[in-house]
Amino acid sequence: SHQQAPSRIPHRVIAWSHKLKGGSMQIPPSMSWKQTLWTIFGSFVGLILLSALNQYYRLLSDNEYHLLLGPFGAMMTLMYGLSAAPASQPRNAVMGQAIAGGVSLAFTYIP
Repeated sequence: SHQQAPSRIPHRVIAWSHKLKGGSMQIPPSMSWKQTLWTIFGSFVGLILLSALNQYYRLLSDNEYHLLLGPFGAMMTLMYGLSAAPASQPRNAVMGQAIAGGVSLAFTYIP
């Protein structure tokens, strides 16, 4: 069995290289101008609303609490720009934000 391992390594490297180049998948079509403008508009309006909500939270908490807008910006870009992608589906987006928030809170309060 030890003699088969060296002969399999090049095959695995070739298979990995093929996957790295996208395998047999085609390049996705580019977005239309309408879809591009909708992505920009939706992300902009969503981030403006989140920024206003952040200011409201800061006002109510006397600048003690705030939202981290970076992860929300990434999520908005996914939601509007890649709406058909599995990561952009509402279930995955909400659960991803919840898990990331839980992990960040855990690390915040670990001594």
